[in-house]
Amino acid sequence: MSLRYGEISLQSAASGADASGAAQASRLPPTRTAAAAERNGIARVTLHGMELHAITPAQTIEHILDGLDAGIGGMVVTPNLDHLYRYVHDLSFSALVNEADLVLADGMPLVWAARLQGTPLPDRVAGSDLIWTLSEAAAARGRSIFLLGGAPGTADAAAQTLQAKFPQLNVAGTYCPPPGFENDNREMAAIVEMLSAAQPDIVYVALGSPKQEYLIDRIRRTLPSAWWLGVGISFSFVCGNVRRAPRWMQKSGLEWVHRLAQEPRRLFKRYVVTGLPFAVSLLGRAASNRVVGWFRARESRAARGVGFSRHSANGSNGYAGSNGHSGSNGHARASGNGHASDATQTLEAPAVITRVDVTSAARALKRVRALILLGGSVRPTALTQSIGRSLLDLPLDDNGSVLNHWLSHAAELARYAGMEQLPVRVMVNGNSPEPISAAPRFKEACSVERDLSEYRGTGGVLRDLAEAYDDDDLLLVANAAQVLLDPLSVIAAALDHKQGDVSLISHQDGTPSGVMLLRCATLRCIGRSGFIDMKEQALPEIARKFNVKVMHCRRPSGLPIRSLSDYLNALRHYHRRKAGKPASIDPLAEDWQPTFAIVEDGAVVDPRAHIHDSVVLRGGVVEAGAALVRCVICPGGVAKQKTTVVDNFVRAARR
Repeated sequence: MSLRYGEISLQSAASGADASGAAQASRLPPTRTAAAAERNGIARVTLHGMELHAITPAQTIEHILDGLDAGIGGMVVTPNLDHLYRYVHDLSFSALVNEADLVLADGMPLVWAARLQGTPLPDRVAGSDLIWTLSEAAAARGRSIFLLGGAPGTADAAAQTLQAKFPQLNVAGTYCPPPGFENDNREMAAIVEMLSAAQPDIVYVALGSPKQEYLIDRIRRTLPSAWWLGVGISFSFVCGNVRRAPRWMQKSGLEWVHRLAQEPRRLFKRYVVTGLPFAVSLLGRAASNRVVGWFRARESRAARGVGFSRHSANGSNGYAGSNGHSGSNGHARASGNGHASDATQTLEAPAVITRVDVTSAARALKRVRALILLGGSVRPTALTQSIGRSLLDLPLDDNGSVLNHWLSHAAELARYAGMEQLPVRVMVNGNSPEPISAAPRFKEACSVERDLSEYRGTGGVLRDLAEAYDDDDLLLVANAAQVLLDPLSVIAAALDHKQGDVSLISHQDGTPSGVMLLRCATLRCIGRSGFIDMKEQALPEIARKFNVKVMHCRRPSGLPIRSLSDYLNALRHYHRRKAGKPASIDPLAEDWQPTFAIVEDGAVVDPRAHIHDSVVLRGGVVEAGAALVRCVICPGGVAKQKTTVVDNFVRAARR
């Protein structure tokens, strides 16, 4: 199983190797080239939170080949506007891009935006160009390539074209997997075995984004010394099946018009409906960042009382020190004694150029000492009163409850970070029932604790918990009454990548989401007594003294389960995702296909009943001919014969 994205084991079906061994191999952290990038002084430019390496195509080739000479592999992502849009809206994809060893601007709008905000990129690095220039350099250095993916026949045809162009090029192999291969364990094992036998130095993966990036992440550990590049439709370009835009259109940023003319039905929504408005937003934000940066630089100069030099050595021009944090640009991290630096702290830094950070997410997450699940609520709801149990004990699927959903994610995060175990502390108040559904395999890691006081608030509860930890220990805090849509390891790694003393996910309206990663020192500034709300009181106080970073996500990382409709909506999204269906559907479309039907042990359901997106809890009864649509049958509740219940609870009859 790939720990980061919960994919299948890479066990070879032919060899019959032990599955645990394959899973263990997949847990190894990817070989990083951050040290080499730091040594070579590769800078990064930030656009919409995505950090792009500021190097030329020639420097890219040299970097990859030098890495091969040193026995160091890596992953290259060449984002265009569509990639950036997905990065902003998809937390899993953004976490994957953050782990890439080289992130190079392919699309001209990204180059324009970087230039507009005053942090120009030296050049565009297009994957469709790189497959030619890198293959030429690989031939000269005696390195081999492998072509994976593409339309049927294009991998072989592209390999022949490249070999004809560069006779010394060593093509280690080609393969075009069948549709749906990513969900076929045998097919995935065959691909891994094929690559392991070929041992290529460079692997071009042409499956389109994001499929190619997810595949690379799943299998790159089988060849840790190789370089992996997602190249989209490039095989078809190389072999001539699809004509690439003329050079003048590429340079002027009009290549998308040429592609749209070739495939209007497939690309219209991506390029016109989604792409054009997003491009306008990107350029507008870039211009705004430049203005904001100018005013902050002016304020910084005034505060220091010295002249401003664009190439000053103290980092005030937006170039960070070797630890990846800026010096006097207004976003310095808190000092080791727990106090903030003299710079003004803000919740979100403007786009700046920074040095490559040498700390991998997995290594940093070893400092996480516990997952704190806030599971209590002082206000009873119709859902909690009807079910007569903790919300965390509600069933999610055949494998367990919402609580077990969290505990499974915590175990996965522990494996990813290289920890033996991640303690999970479930906090409930005195008025809430304790969750009791933890599976036996999780009992050792999970503890349920009552809040010490009913009048402390979330901030106060966390302040009290922090007493047991050191200042630099990390706590991952989450609202337990939600169903995660992304792996917790993905969320934690993305938050850690923000490098704040407190990093949290924000909803589209700017309010904090239910997951945050924080350093225990930040909680020391919360009062030891009294009621302190985390969002309204504690966070503003912490932000005045520490570095608070916000990760804006348009798509939620989790769905709440406060009410009946919340619970059923979360179940629907969760089960659609498990079935490989789109997470969101047209709300006006007629969708009569049930997504789930959950019946707990101890419930009685007649086989002639119809259950559509509903849950029957233990003690509930559904008689013959009854039809349930988006309902919960509570303990003691009875759905009578031939009755139809829609969008409601069925509770026990009052005596």
